[in-house]
This record gives sequence, structure tokens and C-alpha cells, in this order.
Amino acid sequence: MTYVAAFTISLQQMVEIYLYLKIGLPAETYVEIDRKVRSMKEIESIGYKSPEEALSDFSETFNIPVQDILEGENPLPPTYIIKPKNLDKIEDLAEKLRKIDGVWGVRYPKKEVAKLMRVLFGVEIGFLLILLLLVSGAISSVHNVVRLSIYSRRREIRIMQLVGATNSFIRWSFLIEGIFIGMVGSILSVSIVYLLGQTAVGLLQKLSLFLPKIINVNLFFITLSAGIIFLGTFGGFLSSLIAANQFLASDIKRVEEMKRIGSS
Repeated sequence: MTYVAAFTISLQQMVEIYLYLKIGLPAETYVEIDRKVRSMKEIESIGYKSPEEALSDFSETFNIPVQDILEGENPLPPTYIIKPKNLDKIEDLAEKLRKIDGVWGVRYPKKEVAKLMRVLFGVEIGFLLILLLLVSGAISSVHNVVRLSIYSRRREIRIMQLVGATNSFIRWSFLIEGIFIGMVGSILSVSIVYLLGQTAVGLLQKLSLFLPKIINVNLFFITLSAGIIFLGTFGGFLSSLIAANQFLASDIKRVEEMKRIGSS
């Protein structure tokens, strides 16, 4: 799921808007257009391709000497290549660009973006559901382990209570145990997922399939792993706290009665 998320984010960052300018405008008009485009906060990055560069790229792509055929003329317009910050607002950004004086046209893959947004939404929902299931499963597992540990040492705990040990003192040993179990478990799971993910990516690359490389998958994985380890550690703390509190709350009446019997 981690690598699917990285893949979809890479696809999202590959979406570009092509802004074509009219040919033959005064120099000050081009300067004003450039100022307006670069001042828009919805834009993440801007690239520029001159008519000469566009014609050269066209010739190289199709292996046609277009410069010789056109005899010095160049019908291709100046072009801005724009990456939006948020795909949800790409239509609003495109509309703002169309309203700029001197703009000949705006083009971007509208249908493809709509499909990509639906895929991203599905991936986000699936990722959250899987994360919730994993976290709840981890908390439940640690909770059961700590409960068994408490039950196996119930006599020692009652003796400590009888000699005056506070609940906080007793609780801390189990909290540390839960934190340790949650941290180790999350580190092991992250390591296994990383190895399996790297193996899968390596196999796909050998098959020469399309894999976007816009983002650093390893950096993405490290960031996500840090979050998972934090959640695992916190889940271990929370589950052990619940288990210890449940035991202490159920046992406190019995301890108080034993103290009364001993004092009498």
C-alpha cells in the first residue's frame, strides 16, 4: 500500500498545464503575462519553452527537419509549462490563466485528471482503512500480551500493594513493557514491508513497466515508517495503560479488604 501511495503521488505530480501565448505581442505584454503567471499562489513550479525550443523538440521527436521545411518561419507559440499545487483546484487555475490578456490557449488532461482524482480518493480511503485495521490489531495484540503478563504476576502485584506500593509505581513497569512491544513490532513490520516493496519494485523495473520517478520512494517510505513506528509505540503505551488500569481497578477492592483483615 505504501508503494501504491507513492506511485499515485508521483502520477499526481506529473500533471502539467500548458499555457500558450499569442504570437507577435509587444515585449512589455509578455513581461506582464510572466509577472501575472508567477504571482499565482496555486502554482507549484513554472517552466518556459520558447518557440525555437518547441520547434527543435518537434523536429527531434518526429525526426523531421521542420526548420528547413518552414524556411525560417515558426508557427509555434511561447509556452509555459505549469505544475499546480493542488489537483482539486486545477480547473479554477486553468480558468484564471485563460482570462489573462495575451493568452492563446490553455491545455491540460482534464479527463485524465478527473480519473486520477477518483483513484487518489480510493487509495486514500483504502490506506486509512488498512492503517486503522493495523493499528487496532496492534493495540489489541499488545493489550492481550500485557494482560497475560499482569495475570502471571498477579501475586507479586498484590504483595506490592499490601506493603504500600502505589498504583502508579506498579503501572509503570507494564507501560514500559507495552511501549517496547509496540515499538519492536512496528519496526519489524516496517522492515518486512520495505523488503517486500523493494523486491516488487525491482521486478517491475526489470519488466520495463512505466514507473514514475518524480518523488523519492525511499524518502516517502522513511517518512511513513516514522509515523507507523510512532503509532505502534503510542498504541503499545495506550493498550498497556488500559490493561493495567483494568486490572488495578478490578483488584483494588480485594486488596483493601485484605488490608482490613490484616489490621484486625
